[in-house]
Amino acid sequence: MALEKEIIVLGDIEMGAGNLTDDFISDKALSELILELVKRPHPVDLVLNGDTFDFLKCPYFQNNALIYPRHITPDVSLTKLNLIYHAHQKVFRALEKFTQSRKNRLFFTIGNHDFDLVYKEVQKDIKKLIGNHKNIYFLLKYRCHGVYVEHGQQYDFLNKINFRKLFLTYKNKLVLNLPYTSLGLISYFMHLKEEHPFLERVFPRHTLFSFHHSVVKKMTFRGVSYFFKSILYYPFRYYSDPTYTFPRNLFSEFYRRIKQFNWDVDDIVHVFKRKRKKLFSLHKIYVLGHIHEKYIEDKEGVVILHPGSWRDEYDLIQDTRQLICRQKRYIQILVNAEDKLDYQLIVFPLQRSVLNFDQVVKNERYYLKKAAEEESFIPALI
Repeated sequence: MALEKEIIVLGDIEMGAGNLTDDFISDKALSELILELVKRPHPVDLVLNGDTFDFLKCPYFQNNALIYPRHITPDVSLTKLNLIYHAHQKVFRALEKFTQSRKNRLFFTIGNHDFDLVYKEVQKDIKKLIGNHKNIYFLLKYRCHGVYVEHGQQYDFLNKINFRKLFLTYKNKLVLNLPYTSLGLISYFMHLKEEHPFLERVFPRHTLFSFHHSVVKKMTFRGVSYFFKSILYYPFRYYSDPTYTFPRNLFSEFYRRIKQFNWDVDDIVHVFKRKRKKLFSLHKIYVLGHIHEKYIEDKEGVVILHPGSWRDEYDLIQDTRQLICRQKRYIQILVNAEDKLDYQLIVFPLQRSVLNFDQVVKNERYYLKKAAEEESFIPALI
């Protein structure tokens, strides 16, 4: 049967500025994958499914210092994009080669870490950086040949984007209407991320926290402080700043997370099923991101997939205290002439060392550099 198209989906790459808060180091592997796709004789749709860029944790230069501003204008986003480009030029060059072929199409869906993609100025600059080709698209959802792809933050109560009100006005300028937790991350947790740059890469969280009580205390203190200041202090201290308005509908949810020490993204599949049930008669394969876990569900003619993340992440083995580097995966969907779909969840092979958690805790920066060296990545700002 003739092959009409190949659809490749991967997400949560989270390219940053090459600094302590940048968790993507697999430039070599990702570039090799993209360049392999260039050689395909048939058309290829490459869908980078949200959080391709980590604008959220990317710093911003102001007065020769790195800061994390909460008021995100197009100029701020473009400055961050420039840092991301210089840190990960290899990936941008591979994407340029991919889009040189008119038969190929490149799609960026928007996630909570790259909300900045809603700015037309940012879209225009990204196109310019990868060759200004006409086969580059920015979407909320990818739909083609019975395949449905979206990032998935809209099914996460604390991270969903208000697409009805994308912007706020602050000092006569439009700024992004960031989700409440994104603003909290920027204002309260980025310095903690710089203090413990490796630990955010470690899963499962409950095992990490059971081994590292001091981090739990720091996160809980900051979370509680941000929560109560958001209610009792910030709205009065910064009454003219709309980014400090507390969304009342989040009160119980945020309180629940503080109480349960839950600082991770909840499972979104059951929410997706409930809210998008009508879609299941329209498409055959559904791909989500946002959750940095592999997931495959194939029931009654409906397939739901999570490929996982392309960040540098580790599974913490409780008994041995070993840190095992997570595999990088992508989804391949083959479309034949009759729109019959075949899918695979494919692992991109990487050789990485097994680390000891206790040693990593003693010198996180050293092991960040060691991990980067193993993937031939040179951090730009460390």
